[in-house]
Amino acid sequence: MSTMSILVWALIYGVVWNVLGWAGNNFLLEAGWDAVGAQLSPDFAPPWSPLTRELLSFVSDFVYAFAFVWLFAHGAQKSVAHALALVFVLWVSGAVMTYLAIVNAGFLPLEIAVQTSVLALVIFLATAPILPMALAKKA
Repeated sequence: MSTMSILVWALIYGVVWNVLGWAGNNFLLEAGWDAVGAQLSPDFAPPWSPLTRELLSFVSDFVYAFAFVWLFAHGAQKSVAHALALVFVLWVSGAVMTYLAIVNAGFLPLEIAVQTSVLALVIFLATAPILPMALAKKA
């Protein structure tokens, strides 16, 4: 894969993962996130503006997407199994560890952290095969 195709695929995956994550968190896990909001103390003031917070929440999916596509492109195998293994490793090392840290710091209840982590895993596993299948069709 060329550098340009890696960047294009990373952008595609970043957008898809952001859209699916947003939909899952806002529709499937809405009650859990509402409960988190209700638990915040009235004097809690986020350190950044709402726009900055939203932009920061989108960045991680693009970072995961770039890592996934770059690792896949540079791997010896170009199979669906390899893509699934890569997203699983990215999920464990990225999403799970991040949510564990947030829970450990007391900023998020364990239940919604687990639910959101599982949502990320489902999204990663459901979309990972797209890249190897698209490259196989192109070849």
